[in-house]
Amino acid sequence: MSREADILIKNITILRPDQASEILRDTDIVIADGKIVKIRTNINIDAKQELNGRGKIALPGLIDAHTHVFQIFLRGALTMHELQRHPIWLNVLIPFEAEMGKEEAEISAKLACLNMIKKGITAFSDAGGPYPEILAEIVSKSGLKATVTHSTIDTGISSYLRSAELNRELVHKYRAGRVRGWYSLRQIMTSTDELIEKTFKYAEEDSVGIHMHLSEEPIEIQHSLSRWGKRPVEFLYNKGYLNHHVVAAHCAFLSKEEVKMLSKSNVKVVHCPTINMMYMNFPRVPELLAEGVKVALGSDGGSYRSLDLFTEMNIMITGMTGYYGSPFLDFNVITPKDALLMATRNGAEALMLEKSGTIKEGYSADITIINTHKSHLIPLHDPFTLPFFASGDDVSEVIVDGKLIMKNGAVLTLDEEKILTEALEITPIVQGRIKRILSKAK
Repeated sequence: MSREADILIKNITILRPDQASEILRDTDIVIADGKIVKIRTNINIDAKQELNGRGKIALPGLIDAHTHVFQIFLRGALTMHELQRHPIWLNVLIPFEAEMGKEEAEISAKLACLNMIKKGITAFSDAGGPYPEILAEIVSKSGLKATVTHSTIDTGISSYLRSAELNRELVHKYRAGRVRGWYSLRQIMTSTDELIEKTFKYAEEDSVGIHMHLSEEPIEIQHSLSRWGKRPVEFLYNKGYLNHHVVAAHCAFLSKEEVKMLSKSNVKVVHCPTINMMYMNFPRVPELLAEGVKVALGSDGGSYRSLDLFTEMNIMITGMTGYYGSPFLDFNVITPKDALLMATRNGAEALMLEKSGTIKEGYSADITIINTHKSHLIPLHDPFTLPFFASGDDVSEVIVDGKLIMKNGAVLTLDEEKILTEALEITPIVQGRIKRILSKAK
């Protein structure tokens, strides 16, 4: 090769979970103009940056397909008892977002993006919040990829109403690049029929995604049956709303027929293991996968977890095996490779990221690199078992669109110490607001 590369990664192990158990060892990766241009051994080429990949594993960039950036300051504020006050999203989470000021929103966005980069996440889909424009600006600075949206609601809390037209302005403002505007429905229970119809209509006309919570708790099922005489997925399917643009988070309470409806519609489902199993139930993830549904992984935001998809993979594998496999002595319900696929390629498809989600020539250079030279990762006979042993703290480098945004564990695009200082300074103010909201929710 004669032309200069932006990044040359030498002698690294490459995992490609979307391909037939393929592991490439001691392999070089050439990155130029945001793309992976060559993968093979013993490449000699001039590069602006060269990374030594010995003792490291390259994965397709991890993707958090369902998160709440503006809830990260709720971290550790809710007890297990408070989490069981259904619906927590209506009693606490929406009031918390509705009262948020711009300064807090900016710090929250910075802290969440910093957290994600440190854990190896290269792209995420925010489910909707009070200040998507602020989030878009921070994402642009961070080097990450993201879809942003308003928390679209037209019934309920009067101070937090967001119309489909307002969301359309956002979609048209962020049409291309690393940050894209999407539509959303926060919940069918806080949406009129008109809002639901407009949202799906606009998304189809604008050819962008819709991010929504769907079938996440029993009262939603009861609400749908009382309102339309049909379960939530059944209602949306019969109206012709469901298609490949829809990203549906949780889907924790599905009938067998609804599983088939999601499959026929090519809807992307996002499983958030920790919160699903703690707050909802064990969703029909194995059945969804068996029906060909692309299931991606999500953290559900930093208020519950540390935005660590490795932890989520581990919890998913063990939880689903225990629930679905143990009664039948079947311990191959969801494999580590399945989990890696959900956290990478399936996430890319959910976010409508073309030419992403795998390490392949001609694809976007979105790569998460793990340093395995650690006591808990040696030996690692089968690298595909990584979800059993690794955590986000083992991520050493993160590359997005061919740009190195973290090297040797140090984030290059954001000022980590400044963000942590700002977060600590504003915490007492936020804490007081949380206490007031919780007291009202009792």
